[in-house]
Amino acid sequence: MIEKEREVVFRDGPFKDDFQRFIHYKQGLGFSYGVAAQKVASMLNDMLNEMGTHVIDKAVAEAIAARHGDEALGTQAKRASMFRQFAVFLNDAGIESYIIPFHYQPKWIDGFAPYVFSYEQIANIFEVSDSLAPRKRNPLYHLVWPAVVRTLYSCGMRLGEVLTLKTCDINLNEGIIFVEKGKNGTSRYVPMSASLHAYCIGYASTVHSISHEYFFPAGDGGRYSPTTARSRIKSIYEDAGIPRLSNGRLPRVHDLRHTFCCHALEQMSVSGFDLYYALPLLSKYVGHYGIRDTERYLRLPAFMQESVVDGEEIIASIIPEVVLQ
Repeated sequence: MIEKEREVVFRDGPFKDDFQRFIHYKQGLGFSYGVAAQKVASMLNDMLNEMGTHVIDKAVAEAIAARHGDEALGTQAKRASMFRQFAVFLNDAGIESYIIPFHYQPKWIDGFAPYVFSYEQIANIFEVSDSLAPRKRNPLYHLVWPAVVRTLYSCGMRLGEVLTLKTCDINLNEGIIFVEKGKNGTSRYVPMSASLHAYCIGYASTVHSISHEYFFPAGDGGRYSPTTARSRIKSIYEDAGIPRLSNGRLPRVHDLRHTFCCHALEQMSVSGFDLYYALPLLSKYVGHYGIRDTERYLRLPAFMQESVVDGEEIIASIIPEVVLQ
């Protein structure tokens, strides 16, 4: 499947135009507000239409923000958050609306835990991707996917960022990738590792002997959709013997990005980097706004756990005992 532009439909109603202006306003601030966010906004518009209301008072707002059935708390939180922002937007535009208080937002414990691939598993993933065969509808299939997988892991880039890379975004002379308007509209430069740089030079000499707009072209020369890419990469996981998680699913493609962060921090520590300085550098490299986002990606590697344990004796010798009189 090739990535196609999709349009989210907003049904006629008293707030249809307001929701569309709200989305344009958010996009103007630099937020992507793509299809996923627009679908939530469209759903909110439908809910207001079903209520038959022309105003947003306290009762309407709380009905919208309330948990529906056994839906996930995260789903409820996203709906309540966007509706609150929409109400703020309406008030700023002179349309009086009830704003859900912050304390009304549903609270839940974030049990998020990324899957971090081992070095052996990454090697197996590369080996399987290198064994792919060309396809009739896409003779470049066996060349594109090994390069995509290596870029995802070696640069810690988001899947959407990799799929939308254009040939002009790759500076093979310097070994630098330009990510234009990534998440939240932020652009950045991503230096390649020496091994990825060499690999991409060989890849480009074969794949781009004929000019393509996208660096990782689909069969028709366009770009792959994220849905197709996830399916392809998870098939590689399967063949590489990656175990399924407790929920019966394979690790996410995004877990390659989490793995990059953990492996990169580990390598920086082994190389003698002070982790106090390493984390902000890593945060900027992967395109995070701050180190808190990066910290959420990390799981302490085994060798660092040992360092912490060894350090306990040193800390104990520094901190004096408190003697109660």
